[in-house]
Amino acid sequence: MIDSLVNGIKGFLMAPSEAFVKTREKSLGAAYQYYVALLVIFTVLLGIVMVTMGMVTFTTMLSKLAVIPIVGGVMAGAAANFTGFIIALNVFLAYLVFLALLIGIFVIGLVAHAFVLLMGGEKGVVQTVKTTMYASTPALLLGWIPYIGFLGFIWSLVLLVLGLKENQNMELGYGALVVLIPITLYIILVGLGSAVIIAFMGAFAGLIPKVFM
Repeated sequence: MIDSLVNGIKGFLMAPSEAFVKTREKSLGAAYQYYVALLVIFTVLLGIVMVTMGMVTFTTMLSKLAVIPIVGGVMAGAAANFTGFIIALNVFLAYLVFLALLIGIFVIGLVAHAFVLLMGGEKGVVQTVKTTMYASTPALLLGWIPYIGFLGFIWSLVLLVLGLKENQNMELGYGALVVLIPITLYIILVGLGSAVIIAFMGAFAGLIPKVFM
């Protein structure tokens, strides 16, 4: 299992096209096992980073409270009781991320396949979901690292394009469209949603009597 995981990681990072070709005959279960193994590693490392950063931020806040004249020491001492809560909260959030990605990968794969069909892919939804799982390799390996984790997600998008080209027999440009169209639609959705909220808040603010302004 470990050797298979390591070899899979090497393949998708160093020779992705060849690695995707080798996955054509593998089962969806094998792809999911590979994905979950990386997801567990990602979650553990993410949890460690979140707890560490949370504690650093919390400790900094305590030190700033402590220097407040007269009541600073008392406030810092009282706030220190929340140390366990900070740790538990970050562990809980990391676990939520794990659950979301554990199930969410199927949703992402199904969404991707809708656009695969639109672009003429005919190799089936299983190939698309498998490709999505394998393409997640860089995101799961690097996504937990602060400030540079986004590079792993970009890398995964590139791998997804390459994987769709190989496993759905699509032209590279069509594979890129399968990835870019959902992202564009999501950005539009966020933009429209933000516009609606801003417009509502502006209208609501206009209803408040000036005496309360």
